[in-house]
Amino acid sequence: MKNLPVTQGHVLHYAECGHPAGIPLLFVHGGPGSGCHPAQASLLYPEGFRIIQFDQRGCGQSTPGGSLLGNRTAALVRDMEALRQHLDITQWVIYGGSWGASLALEYAKRYPQQVLGLLLRGAFLARQEDWEWFSTPHGVAQQFPAAYQALRQALATPEGANPILSLYQQLLNPQTRQEDAYRYALAWDVWECTVMGLSAPTFNPDSARWQRSIHRARVYSHYCAHQFFLSPQGVLPGLEAIRNIPATLVHGVNDQVCRYASAHLLADALPRCQLVAVEAGHGMHETTLQQALQQAATTLHTNLTSCPHFPD
Repeated sequence: MKNLPVTQGHVLHYAECGHPAGIPLLFVHGGPGSGCHPAQASLLYPEGFRIIQFDQRGCGQSTPGGSLLGNRTAALVRDMEALRQHLDITQWVIYGGSWGASLALEYAKRYPQQVLGLLLRGAFLARQEDWEWFSTPHGVAQQFPAAYQALRQALATPEGANPILSLYQQLLNPQTRQEDAYRYALAWDVWECTVMGLSAPTFNPDSARWQRSIHRARVYSHYCAHQFFLSPQGVLPGLEAIRNIPATLVHGVNDQVCRYASAHLLADALPRCQLVAVEAGHGMHETTLQQALQQAATTLHTNLTSCPHFPD
């Protein structure tokens, strides 16, 4: 276990795996609010990449858990750069899935000279319309009306309001009991799993699990309630800064969380981006998506090492 103190009292947990002398690759997890899954690193060609995973502010094993102080997109990007400098890495590949893809793009736009390449999966563009698709009754909720209604009822969401705002308010209310906070967080987890075709989680009496779930939901709802601390156009502004960075985007054509049309939009904006369409949805539990990501990582490593300008 390794830790890196950053700003506002946050301490990032990070770990390394793969080839110690390989091409450095930063693994940026999704969420917001989730944490790293070490098993997923095995999909990113660990035979050739030196893979660095870190838990974002308030997430996973980073401390303090669930803290919202100074927790915003620009700070996460600065944390990634601080980690690069801490590890004395000159350039690296950035991998990100879902929200992690949003952060990968924001980092690359801010520090293009440090990025050898981008490997993205199920990219979330973080536009207002992308978020409304997932969280309002006018988007994917029309395909899962019963589940969406259950979510609204569990969070006591007023008519016409966005359930995520109810979740955010409930979790930030100091009067909310921990068991109730866990049930609110669980209600959102059930909604996400329904859309992704996963088995819905059920109430777990383990109070340690309550805390992890609450921390995740606090960070998640914090970012959602603040439009991910980006403009309504999300990650699209400023992409001209990374037009020359090679990128691969693996995206499921049946993705109900981050729509495939968004992947096309992103690929069209990046001349050196290869879009890999997969018969899959959004979740990394899908074998076809895992296989496509493995192949993309292997191909990216081959392309980078065969480049005549690749740094030794």
